[in-house]
Amino acid sequence: MTDRLIEPWLREIIRCPRCKGDLTDTTTESGVELQCQACRLGYPIDSGIPVLLVDLARPLG
Repeated sequence: MTDRLIEPWLREIIRCPRCKGDLTDTTTESGVELQCQACRLGYPIDSGIPVLLVDLARPLG
């Protein structure tokens, strides 16, 4: 897997850009992502950097 873990200090402060809720770390078939259960969106992590753009988030089924 090419994705790295997010730096712990960063992981503590990031929140969902849509609702400001908590994000959970999840591993999917396509890699690691951060998921917001309130918004039902999955945000990808690219080379250890979370891509927190609502337009690029994956809807959770």
